[in-house]
Amino acid sequence: MIMKNLSKKIAAVACMAAAMLMSAPMQVNAQVPSIPRTNTTKPAKPKASNVAWGTEYDFLSTRYITYDDISGYDRGQIRVLKNSIYARHGRIFKDKQLREYFSNQSWYRGTRNEIPAKEFNKFENANIAFLKKYE
Repeated sequence: MIMKNLSKKIAAVACMAAAMLMSAPMQVNAQVPSIPRTNTTKPAKPKASNVAWGTEYDFLSTRYITYDDISGYDRGQIRVLKNSIYARHGRIFKDKQLREYFSNQSWYRGTRNEIPAKEFNKFENANIAFLKKYE
């Protein structure tokens, strides 16, 4: 008999708790930290505003290149790749072949004899050093 009354009381308490939960909206005051969004679709461009974009050489400024990227290139092509980084920053070339090649590119605007290394981003600096090894 005691067990029967206890079971009825437990059932009654459970019903009341369920009714209370269903009648009052539940409020949660949890603080969710703000997570900064990162742009994963486009690599960040360097801050220099005088860099030519929209060229076939843009990738040299947006990622590290590997040996697989240049494995089929000869030394002359690697030389052009390396110097395209300088050309996109507006370097005027003393070398006649490089000057003629880049002068024929629609995006090229030679404006300076030297480009300070601090103007290059981390990818450009690393890629120049990497390409020098194979030039």
